[in-house]
Amino acid sequence: MAAVEEIPMLALPHDDDAAVALLAETVRHLAGADRRLALLVAGLGPCGLRRRPPGFATLLQAIVRQQLSRAAAATISGRLAAACGGEVGADAIAGLPDAAFAAAGVSRAKRDALRALASAIAAHPEWLAEIATLPDEDAIAALCTIKGIGRWTAEMYVMFSLGRLDVLPVGDAAIRAAIAQLYGGRRARTPASLQRLAEPWRPYRSVACWYLYAHLDRGPGV
Repeated sequence: MAAVEEIPMLALPHDDDAAVALLAETVRHLAGADRRLALLVAGLGPCGLRRRPPGFATLLQAIVRQQLSRAAAATISGRLAAACGGEVGADAIAGLPDAAFAAAGVSRAKRDALRALASAIAAHPEWLAEIATLPDEDAIAALCTIKGIGRWTAEMYVMFSLGRLDVLPVGDAAIRAAIAQLYGGRRARTPASLQRLAEPWRPYRSVACWYLYAHLDRGPGV
């Protein structure tokens, strides 16, 4: 039997009706491939995964939110928007003085990361649009070339803003916690063991992760 060809860049449609139809298909696949996921699907219902707007503003928010609560990050993002005159574009961020970042509550490390991202986009305005055409791992690697964007941030952008359906963030603490609850063992699984556990989920590992996140949000009694 010929090997099944891997589907690169499998992505969620922008159209809501098409997205719902595709997600229903992916959920049937996952429920048939993994009985624990089947229980999650039965308890949590249809998958609510949807695309977030891609672009500079979304990556800015991802950088700002690192190691902060959602509320604190929203406050800082709002202050940055005000300092930029209402819109956090790359040109506006690049032109902000150090004092404006400090007044908004942005650390030096995040300030440098935001400037690096803004500089990259100023030098190559189509950079993010080009990243959107790359296979998953290439897109993640390209994003990680920017100082301050680590693999997890890149994976979240590729998963939720580019809508890629086969991303598995093996370093994500929430994913590790959910897997420990549902499959037993400790959170300190190796990346290789997590990859093996998730192999039956291909090519819809992002959707499986959505259910794992939802499981933690709802609690272990699903």
